[in-house]
Amino acid sequence: MSITTTTDLKVGFVGFGTIASAIATGFGIHDGSKSVSFSHFHVSQRSAAKSQALLAQFGASKVTVAESSDNQVILDSSDLIFLCVLPEQLETVLSQLTFDPDRHTLVSLVSTSKIDQLVASSKLPASRVHKMICLPSVATHDGTCLLVPPSPPLNSILEVLGGCVQCETEDIMTKLMIPACLMGPYYAILKNNRDWLVKMGVPVEDASYFVGRTYLGIAKDAEAKCRDPKGFDDLIEEQTPGGINEQSIKNLEKLGIFGAYDKAMDGILERLTGKGSGDC
Repeated sequence: MSITTTTDLKVGFVGFGTIASAIATGFGIHDGSKSVSFSHFHVSQRSAAKSQALLAQFGASKVTVAESSDNQVILDSSDLIFLCVLPEQLETVLSQLTFDPDRHTLVSLVSTSKIDQLVASSKLPASRVHKMICLPSVATHDGTCLLVPPSPPLNSILEVLGGCVQCETEDIMTKLMIPACLMGPYYAILKNNRDWLVKMGVPVEDASYFVGRTYLGIAKDAEAKCRDPKGFDDLIEEQTPGGINEQSIKNLEKLGIFGAYDKAMDGILERLTGKGSGDC
């Protein structure tokens, strides 16, 4: 059986980079509502800057940083284990760890890891092995986690980070990862908008501030409707007939921008599944 409790959780992090730090911070600032609470975090030394920052933020009563590079001490003190190492380190790190099949639940944040591989290497029951994907925004409860296979208790725990989508298969998770890979292009669009305004004579500080705040408002409107399968369609339909926003959509369609996005996402999927380089 997978993890059954969602209260007084002892959570361990093997590897403590940007994503691990974001998850631990998101858990740490949780107020204990939703029947989810955390009693202690045990984290790897590396990276030292991030582990020490977590210790400074929440104190020694809540956080223990491993005194050595031996990650087994983290497992021995924790029930829920987040594996947050580089893909090339995965097999080596797992080979050095001994999991308790009656105690531990493993959640891998390694993007290239496979459930079957994790089960074989950890020697845990399949019901205690999961894979998760998220962005650093979970630190402020503004992210959404992807989890495979589904687990109601884990889903409740991850919901405190902002939200969770439980995936029935790794294939579904891989496809859901694609929009997250468009974070960089999203920032590039903001930069493009800012740079265009600057070329038009707008002061760069005003351009940057206005673009960021405008897209924030747009994103909030989208978030308000994201539980409705037709929500995004409705937002498009709300644009004034014959208005500038409707014309902007038509212009981008004529320029093939949305088709280009489809091709870019196809390329990302090819790379993630090992079927191509990802280049269009």
